[in-house]
Amino acid sequence: LIISSLFILLAARLRLPDLAGIAGASLILLAATILLARPAAVFLAAVGSDLSRRERLFIGFLAPRGIVAAAVASIFALRLSQEGVPHADVLVPLTFAVIVGTVTVYGLAAPTFARRLNVAQSNPQGALIIGAHFWARAIAEALLQNNFAVVMVDTNRNNVRTARLQGIQAYYGSAISEHIVETLDLHGIGRLLALTPNDEANSLAVLNFSDLFETAELYQLPPESNEAGEEEAFSAQHLRGRFLFGQGMDFNYLSRRFASGATLKTTTLSEEFTFAHFRDLYGETAVPLFLITAEEKLVVATVAEPLEPGPGQTLIALVDEKEA
Repeated sequence: LIISSLFILLAARLRLPDLAGIAGASLILLAATILLARPAAVFLAAVGSDLSRRERLFIGFLAPRGIVAAAVASIFALRLSQEGVPHADVLVPLTFAVIVGTVTVYGLAAPTFARRLNVAQSNPQGALIIGAHFWARAIAEALLQNNFAVVMVDTNRNNVRTARLQGIQAYYGSAISEHIVETLDLHGIGRLLALTPNDEANSLAVLNFSDLFETAELYQLPPESNEAGEEEAFSAQHLRGRFLFGQGMDFNYLSRRFASGATLKTTTLSEEFTFAHFRDLYGETAVPLFLITAEEKLVVATVAEPLEPGPGQTLIALVDEKEA
């Protein structure tokens, strides 16, 4: 809000004739910034880094200017005017012209440029899992075995260490920290699964990552409840994620199932072996958790939308050990 207000205050000092009088100069400066200055700065700064050529090209193409440039230009223009420096009055309109130009060019062209360079994640299907306890790691391993990227976050160092020993990318930290996003490598990650035993922490994690993932891809365990539908009264829907897996499948339920020997079973369905056959084989206690479509899209079971597995799809389900 403060930054927006500052932008308005600085821009209010501009007059249209000021911008019209520097149209040619602003276009030249804009072209020099986009085509020369930014690429040169990026390529020099990236010397010795592990960035690929395509990544360097893309970063070199992005340099939108914003409030810092506007504020600094305003201060410098005021000081230069006081010192009687010629043409100091064109500094602010020239800077704002570059701000508008870079934001417009990059905003319109960046998505296409990223796709052309093949550096954009068109359809990330991996999962960021909050909580790295024993059965959360089992879920992570099942997803990894099916070629989905997985990142885990936990405040328990032993859980993080164990996850890393199992070959899972795991980070020590709090999922509700405002700086956690900066420390995570989320390449290939398209959804969040909050699996901690703390219902409030799960909801806060969902809120913390709500700007990063689509609302439909924010999931958390349902709170412990005794009656059907009671979990819906836990909190407002816009303040939490979609409740995972099924009715009553809270942290304690899943912990008991895994502790008693239940395992995750990956099964590819076909015309000869349908979901009905799967039910006959593994019983009603088998719980479908994830579905992998023929297009390799990961579908997550929720309380509101149970899975509807069909031929050609792969099912990841929780089954009892004696049936596995």
